[in-house]
Amino acid sequence: MNRKLTKFLIGFTMVSATFLFATNNVQAGQVLTPDEMKTQLNSQDTKEATPIKEKKAKTDDIGVPIDSSKVKKAIMPKAGYPSVNNYIYQHNYLHPNITQDLHTFSIFNYKTDDNRPNGVVVHYTDNPNNYSARSEADYEINGGWQSAFVHTFIDARTILNIHDTDYGAWGSGAVGNKYFAQFEMVTARNFEDFAKTTSYSA
Repeated sequence: MNRKLTKFLIGFTMVSATFLFATNNVQAGQVLTPDEMKTQLNSQDTKEATPIKEKKAKTDDIGVPIDSSKVKKAIMPKAGYPSVNNYIYQHNYLHPNITQDLHTFSIFNYKTDDNRPNGVVVHYTDNPNNYSARSEADYEINGGWQSAFVHTFIDARTILNIHDTDYGAWGSGAVGNKYFAQFEMVTARNFEDFAKTTSYSA
Protein backbone atom coordinates (compact mmCIF):
# COMPACT_ATOMS: atom_id res chain seq x y z
CA MET A 1 0.00 0.00 0.00
CA ASN A 2 2.80 2.48 0.90
CA ARG A 3 4.58 1.89 -2.46
CA LYS A 4 1.35 2.49 -4.36
CA LEU A 5 0.66 5.61 -2.31
CA THR A 6 4.19 6.91 -2.91
CA LYS A 7 3.90 6.34 -6.67
CA PHE A 8 0.51 8.02 -6.69
CA LEU A 9 1.74 11.05 -4.73
CA ILE A 10 4.75 11.49 -7.01
CA GLY A 11 2.50 11.30 -10.08
CA PHE A 12 -0.07 13.57 -8.46
CA THR A 13 2.58 16.19 -7.63
CA MET A 14 4.03 16.08 -11.13
CA VAL A 15 0.59 16.42 -12.76
CA SER A 16 -0.35 19.28 -10.40
CA ALA A 17 2.91 21.11 -11.09
CA THR A 18 2.49 20.62 -14.84
CA PHE A 19 -1.05 22.00 -14.66
CA LEU A 20 0.07 25.05 -12.68
CA PHE A 21 2.91 25.84 -15.07
CA ALA A 22 0.69 25.26 -18.11
CA THR A 23 -1.94 27.67 -16.82
CA ASN A 24 0.66 30.32 -15.91
CA ASN A 25 -0.49 30.44 -12.28
CA VAL A 26 3.10 30.19 -11.12
CA GLN A 27 6.45 31.09 -12.55
CA ALA A 28 9.15 28.47 -12.73
CA GLY A 29 12.08 29.03 -10.43
CA GLN A 30 15.62 27.96 -11.13
CA VAL A 31 15.74 24.16 -11.36
CA LEU A 32 18.56 22.70 -9.27
CA THR A 33 19.65 19.14 -8.64
CA PRO A 34 19.89 18.01 -4.99
CA ASP A 35 23.69 18.28 -5.20
CA GLU A 36 23.45 21.83 -6.54
CA MET A 37 21.10 22.71 -3.69
CA LYS A 38 23.55 21.28 -1.15
CA THR A 39 26.48 23.29 -2.54
CA GLN A 40 24.51 26.51 -2.06
CA LEU A 41 23.96 25.94 1.66
CA ASN A 42 26.43 27.41 4.12
CA SER A 43 26.70 26.37 7.79
CA GLN A 44 24.14 29.00 8.86
CA ASP A 45 21.64 27.74 6.27
CA THR A 46 22.08 24.18 7.48
CA LYS A 47 21.74 25.21 11.13
CA GLU A 48 18.50 27.14 10.47
CA ALA A 49 16.94 24.26 8.56
CA THR A 50 17.89 21.48 11.01
CA PRO A 51 15.41 20.48 13.75
CA ILE A 52 16.42 20.99 17.38
CA LYS A 53 15.44 17.45 18.40
CA GLU A 54 15.53 14.03 16.76
CA LYS A 55 12.19 12.46 15.86
CA LYS A 56 11.43 9.53 18.17
CA ALA A 57 10.88 5.95 17.02
CA LYS A 58 7.32 4.58 16.65
CA THR A 59 5.96 7.91 15.49
CA ASP A 60 4.23 9.10 12.34
CA ASP A 61 5.74 11.38 9.70
CA ILE A 62 5.88 14.43 11.98
CA GLY A 63 6.54 12.69 15.28
CA VAL A 64 3.06 11.95 16.69
CA PRO A 65 3.32 8.69 18.68
CA ILE A 66 1.65 5.66 17.10
CA ASP A 67 -0.08 3.35 19.59
CA SER A 68 0.61 -0.04 17.99
CA SER A 69 -1.88 -1.73 20.33
CA LYS A 70 -4.69 0.20 18.60
CA VAL A 71 -3.56 -0.45 15.04
CA LYS A 72 -6.06 -2.55 13.11
CA LYS A 73 -4.81 -4.69 10.27
CA ALA A 74 -5.95 -3.16 7.00
CA ILE A 75 -8.25 -5.33 4.93
CA MET A 76 -7.71 -4.75 1.25
CA PRO A 77 -10.74 -5.33 -0.96
CA LYS A 78 -10.26 -8.07 -3.55
CA ALA A 79 -11.28 -5.82 -6.40
CA GLY A 80 -9.01 -2.99 -5.27
CA TYR A 81 -9.86 0.67 -5.24
CA PRO A 82 -11.15 2.64 -8.23
CA SER A 83 -9.01 5.26 -9.93
CA VAL A 84 -8.79 8.11 -7.44
CA ASN A 85 -8.42 10.70 -10.21
CA ASN A 86 -11.60 9.53 -11.95
CA TYR A 87 -13.40 9.36 -8.62
CA ILE A 88 -12.46 12.97 -7.79
CA TYR A 89 -13.49 14.12 -11.26
CA GLN A 90 -16.89 12.42 -10.93
CA HIS A 91 -17.57 13.92 -7.50
CA ASN A 92 -16.30 17.44 -8.26
CA TYR A 93 -15.34 18.23 -4.66
CA LEU A 94 -15.25 21.86 -3.57
CA HIS A 95 -12.44 22.35 -1.12
CA PRO A 96 -13.10 23.92 2.28
CA ASN A 97 -11.79 27.37 3.05
CA ILE A 98 -8.20 27.42 4.26
CA THR A 99 -8.10 27.90 8.03
CA GLN A 100 -5.11 29.95 9.13
CA ASP A 101 -3.75 29.35 12.62
CA LEU A 102 -0.22 30.66 12.13
CA HIS A 103 2.49 29.98 14.69
CA THR A 104 6.11 31.00 14.94
CA PHE A 105 8.24 27.89 15.23
CA SER A 106 11.60 28.55 13.60
CA ILE A 107 11.71 31.40 11.11
CA PHE A 108 14.19 31.09 8.26
CA ASN A 109 14.20 32.18 4.64
CA TYR A 110 14.27 29.95 1.59
CA LYS A 111 17.64 29.66 -0.14
CA THR A 112 16.28 30.93 -3.45
CA ASP A 113 16.92 34.10 -5.42
CA ASP A 114 13.45 35.47 -4.70
CA ASN A 115 13.03 34.00 -1.16
CA ARG A 116 10.05 31.98 -2.42
CA PRO A 117 9.79 28.18 -2.41
CA ASN A 118 10.90 26.44 -5.61
CA GLY A 119 8.57 23.49 -5.18
CA VAL A 120 6.19 21.62 -2.90
CA VAL A 121 6.81 18.55 -0.74
CA VAL A 122 3.77 16.34 -0.16
CA HIS A 123 3.96 14.29 3.06
CA TYR A 124 1.62 11.58 4.32
CA THR A 125 1.29 11.20 8.11
CA ASP A 126 0.74 7.41 7.92
CA ASN A 127 -0.71 7.23 11.42
CA PRO A 128 -3.51 4.64 11.68
CA ASN A 129 -4.62 6.16 15.00
CA ASN A 130 -5.06 9.73 13.82
CA TYR A 131 -7.27 11.07 11.01
CA SER A 132 -7.44 14.71 12.11
CA ALA A 133 -5.53 17.67 10.67
CA ARG A 134 -6.29 19.59 13.87
CA SER A 135 -4.88 16.84 16.09
CA GLU A 136 -1.71 16.46 14.01
CA ALA A 137 -1.21 20.24 13.92
CA ASP A 138 -1.78 20.56 17.67
CA TYR A 139 1.02 18.09 18.30
CA GLU A 140 3.42 20.34 16.40
CA ILE A 141 2.07 23.52 17.99
CA ASN A 142 2.45 22.08 21.51
CA GLY A 143 6.17 21.30 21.18
CA GLY A 144 6.45 18.63 18.52
CA TRP A 145 7.70 21.29 16.10
CA GLN A 146 11.16 20.95 17.63
CA SER A 147 11.63 17.67 15.76
CA ALA A 148 9.48 18.42 12.67
CA PHE A 149 6.89 20.85 11.37
CA VAL A 150 5.23 21.62 8.05
CA HIS A 151 3.19 24.51 6.73
CA THR A 152 -0.21 22.90 6.34
CA PHE A 153 -2.27 19.81 7.26
CA ILE A 154 -5.07 18.51 5.07
CA ASP A 155 -7.72 15.95 5.98
CA ALA A 156 -11.12 15.06 4.51
CA ARG A 157 -12.75 18.16 6.03
CA THR A 158 -10.00 20.68 6.70
CA ILE A 159 -7.13 22.61 5.16
CA LEU A 160 -5.22 23.95 8.17
CA ASN A 161 -2.27 26.29 7.59
CA ILE A 162 -0.14 26.67 10.73
CA HIS A 163 3.15 28.13 9.45
CA ASP A 164 3.68 31.05 7.08
CA THR A 165 4.62 29.68 3.64
CA ASP A 166 6.87 32.72 3.15
CA TYR A 167 9.34 30.91 5.42
CA GLY A 168 10.79 27.40 5.43
CA ALA A 169 9.67 24.44 7.55
CA TRP A 170 11.40 21.37 9.05
CA GLY A 171 9.88 18.43 7.20
CA SER A 172 12.22 17.29 4.42
CA GLY A 173 15.78 17.51 5.69
CA ALA A 174 18.10 20.49 5.90
CA VAL A 175 18.38 20.85 2.11
CA GLY A 176 14.69 20.38 1.23
CA ASN A 177 13.65 22.65 4.08
CA LYS A 178 15.50 25.52 2.44
CA TYR A 179 13.79 25.13 -0.94
CA PHE A 180 10.25 23.75 -0.60
CA ALA A 181 6.85 24.54 0.89
CA GLN A 182 5.51 21.45 2.68
CA PHE A 183 2.17 19.97 3.66
CA GLU A 184 0.87 16.77 5.22
CA MET A 185 -1.95 14.69 3.84
CA VAL A 186 -3.44 13.20 7.00
CA THR A 187 -4.18 9.47 7.08
CA ALA A 188 -7.65 8.76 5.67
CA ARG A 189 -10.25 6.50 7.30
CA ASN A 190 -11.46 5.17 3.95
CA PHE A 191 -11.25 5.68 0.20
CA GLU A 192 -13.82 8.49 0.17
CA ASP A 193 -11.80 10.48 2.71
CA PHE A 194 -8.58 9.76 0.81
CA ALA A 195 -10.18 11.10 -2.39
CA LYS A 196 -11.32 14.28 -0.61
CA THR A 197 -7.91 14.81 1.00
CA THR A 198 -6.22 14.32 -2.37
CA SER A 199 -8.59 16.72 -4.09
CA TYR A 200 -8.11 19.38 -1.41
CA SER A 201 -4.35 18.91 -1.62
CA ALA A 202 -4.43 19.70 -5.34
